[in-house]
Amino acid sequence: MSEAPVELSIVMPAYNEEVSIAGAVEDILVHVVPVVASAEIVVVNDGSKDRTGAILADLAAREPRLKVITRENGGHGPALIMGLNAATGENLLILDSDRQIKLNNFPELYAAYRGADAMIAVRADRQDGPLRAVISRSLRGLLGVLFGKVPRDPNIPLKLLKRSAWRKAAPAIGADNPIPSALLALHLTMSGATIVQKPIVHVPREGSVSNFRGWKLVKFCVLAGRTVIAFWRNPHVRALRAEKRAA
Repeated sequence: MSEAPVELSIVMPAYNEEVSIAGAVEDILVHVVPVVASAEIVVVNDGSKDRTGAILADLAAREPRLKVITRENGGHGPALIMGLNAATGENLLILDSDRQIKLNNFPELYAAYRGADAMIAVRADRQDGPLRAVISRSLRGLLGVLFGKVPRDPNIPLKLLKRSAWRKAAPAIGADNPIPSALLALHLTMSGATIVQKPIVHVPREGSVSNFRGWKLVKFCVLAGRTVIAFWRNPHVRALRAEKRAA
């Protein structure tokens, strides 16, 4: 007798999050897992140099729904892609491990998602500082110029979607893409998916420091811009854009 399919895979990359990772897993167990019939938590440890790996190993020994994948450090985007490819659930929930997004209203978000093809949350009051706010608006502006209509917060690390939708988008995104979450939002839009957008509470990061600061953040923005243009030129994406214009 075959096992029942997993309803929801929660996919979460982590890099040097020893302060927040246990709490992030606990948030999922408290607010997400009780809402679905069955769940798995896929955490990709992206070569953390602190105690993140040890903490995850201890948690996984006590929580059978937690699957930990450890890889050499290669960046948040490729780590997320690895987790999405490893997920087995019929539905996917994309999260970050820094606990900046509160999950208290997950039942409401999941109910909204069940009536659509995807749910993309919106940070109504983003708590990342003015520089990141400018960068976020700039990215959305570039996406709007190239692709037309885009979600209000395309790169937010809180999305719900069908795993089949990820499989369709994955070839165009590739394995080493630095911004897969934003491009996945674009692919959903161009594919004609019904997307609901719901506001969520976003709080300042506590106890850990973002890896993208200063010159590193500037270099990442340049890379992201090049990645968006490459995605725009991808033959599969060009075909989707043509279909959308013809519709």
